Amino acid sequence: MELWKNYSWRLHKMNKISSLTKVLLKNSFQKYSENNKKTSQIGKVILYGILLVYLMGIFGFLSYGLITTLQQVHQEAMFIGIFLLGLALLTIIQSIISATNVFYFSKDLDYILPLPLKPREILISKLNVILVTEYVMELIFAVAPITVYGILTSAGAMYYIVSLLVLIIFPIIPILIATFIIMIIMSFSKGVKNKDRFKLIAPLLGIILALVLSFAFSGTSELSEADLLKALTQANSMVEMVRDSLPIIKPGINAIVNSSFIEFLKLLGITAICYIVFILIGNKLYFRGAVGNLDSGAKKGKNITGKDIKINLVGKSYVAKEFKMLFKNPIFFVQCVLPSVLMPVVFLGIFIVSINSNNSQEAISEFQNVLSGFIETPIGLAAILALTEFLTSMLYIAPTAISRDGQNAIFMKYIPVPYYKQLVYKGIPNVVFGTITSIIVLVFVYVVAKTSILFLLTAFVLNLVLLILQTILMKLVDLRKPKLEWSTEYAVVKQNMNLLWPFVLNLLEIGIIFIVSIPLSFTNYLITAVILALLHIIITYFVNRYIYNNQAKLFDKVS
Repeated sequence: MELWKNYSWRLHKMNKISSLTKVLLKNSFQKYSENNKKTSQIGKVILYGILLVYLMGIFGFLSYGLITTLQQVHQEAMFIGIFLLGLALLTIIQSIISATNVFYFSKDLDYILPLPLKPREILISKLNVILVTEYVMELIFAVAPITVYGILTSAGAMYYIVSLLVLIIFPIIPILIATFIIMIIMSFSKGVKNKDRFKLIAPLLGIILALVLSFAFSGTSELSEADLLKALTQANSMVEMVRDSLPIIKPGINAIVNSSFIEFLKLLGITAICYIVFILIGNKLYFRGAVGNLDSGAKKGKNITGKDIKINLVGKSYVAKEFKMLFKNPIFFVQCVLPSVLMPVVFLGIFIVSINSNNSQEAISEFQNVLSGFIETPIGLAAILALTEFLTSMLYIAPTAISRDGQNAIFMKYIPVPYYKQLVYKGIPNVVFGTITSIIVLVFVYVVAKTSILFLLTAFVLNLVLLILQTILMKLVDLRKPKLEWSTEYAVVKQNMNLLWPFVLNLLEIGIIFIVSIPLSFTNYLITAVILALLHIIITYFVNRYIYNNQAKLFDKVS
C-alpha cells in the first residue's frame, strides 16, 4: 500500500511536469498556430518541410566538401571532432540566450510562480522547453553531416544507431552548463537597480564565462611534442587533440568514431549525474533570481528642460533612434543582434587560442596548408560568402524594423519624412551590424588561411552588396506582414513568422552564389566577384525601385 502511494505521488508529480511542459511549449510555439485554417496549416507544413530538406541539403553539401578534403590527408575522423565541438559551442550559446528568456524574462513567470508548484518542477519543465528547441536545431544542423560522414566512410548500421543515441543525449550537458551560468548571474538580479541594463548584460556575461571555461579546458591536454609528432602520423590524431581539449565531449566523439555502445553508456552516465546535481543546485538557486526579476525596475522619468533638447539632422536623429531601441531594449538586442555578431567572434576566439596552444600548432599548420590552395578561388570565395550569408540570416533587425515599433508604428505616417527615407534609415542598423559580422568572418579567414589583402577586400565589397540587398528584401517582408500587436518584446521575435524568411532568402542566395561560382571555378576569383556584384546590383536596383514607386501602398498595413 505504501509502495502504491509512493508510485501515485511520483506519477502525479510527473503529470505536473508534463502538463507544465506542454503549456510552456504551446506558448513558445504559438506563432505556428496563429491561423487555424486547415489549408493554412497544410501550407505551413509543406513550407517547413521544403525548408528543412533544403537546410539539410546545404549542411550535407558543406559536410561532404569538408570530409572529402580531410580524406585527402587521411584525417576524415577529424570531422567528428570538429562537428561535436561546433555543436557543443552552438548549443551553449543558444541555450544561454534561450535560458535567459525562458527562465527569467518570460511573462509566464507572473502566472507560474504563485501556483502550487515546486521549484524543481518549474525548473525541469523549462529545461524541457529548451531541450525541445535544441532537438529542432539538431534536426537541421546535425542529421545531414552525421549521415554524410557515415556514407563516405562506409560505416555500418551500429554507427547510425550510436550516433542517433549520442545526438539525443549530447545537448543536455551544454544546456545544463548554460542554464547554470545564467542562474548564477541572475541570482544577483534582486539587488540590481537598473534591471533593463542587467537583462542585456546577463547573457553577455554568461557567454563570456562559458568561453572562459572552454578556453580553460583547452589548455588541459598533456601531450608532449614527441607524442604530438607521433600522433600526427595516425588517422585520428586531430580527433584526439579536440577530444582531450574538451573532456565534456570526449565520450561522444569516441562513441561515434568507434561506433561504441560502451562509450555511449559513459556519456549517458555522465549526463545523468550532471542532471541530478544540476536539479539539486538549481532547486536552491532558481527562485532567488526569478523572484528578483519580477520587479520591473523601471526608472523614474527625467524632467526634460530646454538644455536637453538638441537640434540634429532628420536622418541622424532617426538612425540614432533605431540604434537606441536596439541597445536600450535588452530583449531586442539579444534576439535581433547578438546571435549573428557573436557566433563568428566565438569561433575566431577559439581558433586564436588554439593557435597559441603548443599542442595544436602543427595540426593547425597542416590544416592551413590544405586550405591555402582552396580559399583564393571562385569556390573558396563562394564558401566565404555563403558562411557570411548564413550568419547574417540570424540578424533580425531588418525583418522586425516595423514590427518592433508595435502600435507606435503609426507615427511613421504622421511625421514629415517620406516613407522611403524612413525605410532607408531603419535599414542602416542592419547594414552596420551585418558589416561587423562580415569583418569578423574575414578576420577569421585571414587568421586561418593567410589570404591576400586584395582577396579580403573583394570579399568585403561583395558581402556589403549582398547585405544591402538582404536588408531591402527583409524590410519588404516586414512591410508585407508587420506584427504590430504584441504584449511583450519577446513575442516580436519568437512569435513572428517573418523571421522564417531570412533563412529562406539567404539560403536561396547561397544557392545562386554557388550556381554562378561553380561553372567559373577554372577562372580567377575576380571574374566571379565582378559577375556576382553586377548581378546583385541589378537585382537591388529593381527591388529598390519597386519599393520607392509603391511606398504609399506598402504602408497600408502600418496602422
